[in-house]
Amino acid sequence: MRGAAAPVKGALLGLLLERPDHGYQLGHRLGVRVGPAWRIQPRRVYPLLDQLVDAGLAEAVVEPSPGSTRQMRAVYYPTDATAEALQRWMETLAPKEPVRANLQAKIAVSSQADAPRLLAALRQYERECIELLRDNAPAPGAEQSWRSLVVDLTRDAVDVHLRGEVEWARRARVRIKQHAAQRPSDR
Repeated sequence: MRGAAAPVKGALLGLLLERPDHGYQLGHRLGVRVGPAWRIQPRRVYPLLDQLVDAGLAEAVVEPSPGSTRQMRAVYYPTDATAEALQRWMETLAPKEPVRANLQAKIAVSSQADAPRLLAALRQYERECIELLRDNAPAPGAEQSWRSLVVDLTRDAVDVHLRGEVEWARRARVRIKQHAAQRPSDR
């Protein structure tokens, strides 16, 4: 598994091994596990599940929906290859991806005339990161099962990353303001 979707596909394999489920529910379970900062939309996992099926790592079985004999849905099951693929994914170090944030690209090609728009965008980015930090907060007094531990660790990684992003955005705003104050006509 390679590419930007590899972490989501790997995580879906783990969820399939826990228990088979329909796509929307797998997406929901994944979103609960990784937290709000990942912004997993349950309906967006279907193309990834189709890729896992095409690779022989999952099987889609059309079954009646619970409580309905007419409405059908695909339920995804692990295959004989799922556990080995999950193990390989777990053992593979993730490559360090280059930073390609949209906001950083805008800064890289901006002129001083863009400073007001950059300041507004940085402030908005800070607000969004702070909101995600609030949403990502662990539940107080959570039971210390393995699942709660790994959810806490995932949310901790997101927390550290978001705090770094907030600090970067704050420092960028300060530096842009300082530069503009020192060189008001430098265009």
